[in-house]
Amino acid sequence: MTDKQYMTHMTQPSALRVDSLRKAFTHVKAVDNISFSVERGDVFAFLGPNGAGKTTTLRILLDIIKADSGTVRWCLNGRDHQYPAPEHIGYLPEERGLYLDIPIIKSLVYLATIRGMDKAQARKSALEWLERLGLADRANEKLQVLSKGNQQKVQFVASILHKPLFAIIDEPFSGLDPLNQELFIGYIREINRQGTTMIISAHQMSLIEKIANKVLLINKGQHLFCGSLSELYNIYGNKRIFGLQFDSPVNKASLESLPGLEHVRYKDDFSVELTFSHSANMKGVLSQLTTIEGICDISSHKPDLHDIFLQLVKTN
Repeated sequence: MTDKQYMTHMTQPSALRVDSLRKAFTHVKAVDNISFSVERGDVFAFLGPNGAGKTTTLRILLDIIKADSGTVRWCLNGRDHQYPAPEHIGYLPEERGLYLDIPIIKSLVYLATIRGMDKAQARKSALEWLERLGLADRANEKLQVLSKGNQQKVQFVASILHKPLFAIIDEPFSGLDPLNQELFIGYIREINRQGTTMIISAHQMSLIEKIANKVLLINKGQHLFCGSLSELYNIYGNKRIFGLQFDSPVNKASLESLPGLEHVRYKDDFSVELTFSHSANMKGVLSQLTTIEGICDISSHKPDLHDIFLQLVKTN
């Protein structure tokens, strides 16, 4: 990025800004004072355990449900507005919503045209996407006859076919095998490079690490962290995690007195995961581990997104 491009990017308003968002259902606070912003060109990951408030927040952004309080402001085409035009948004909902009993190609073309795309171009682009996904020969079949994974592919195409300025993708990897998950990572990167800003909500942390440049972690409707992945790792990724495998049941007393130990997770009777603070003396830790009987395997790693996610959710 040139200096001029950088300055232009920095002076542009956020594509999406959310301030102090709240939503309750009866006595449950689904969204509790959430604030964040998404800049043009971001792949923004929205992470949290089941019931954290992710889908509720995404639906508020699109005016599917109303917030109790707070503000949502969009700026996708140089104008500040509360809700964007349908042609500027792509949405892959958690609960899939395509027509099951009409031909796939007809459904895709119809959804693209109501979002402002020319019918002939919509058909051409839909067939190109189906070819890439290995579904060209099934274009005239009904969605209901496809496998769950292939239905997911079609749903994804429906959300981005009209080349939106902003796409909200809820659980894009659901129902996909590892090979197709990797293919979808490539598609998401490609769509983002072509100019679509994205929010992605997903549970597969290892996949999110490959595509997101920013993350928002929430739990029970509350903000835990918002920022870049590098900031997240700088703050929470400086610990050391050891995995121990025993050839007999773990002696818990022999582990919990180790210096610098912050957390112990017993996976089963024969394996345990130990998290040490960044200030722990690793030479001293390893020296003490050698005195513990029954250890048959040791592995270690720095915390990844999955580890940090678990740490933040459990401590909040």
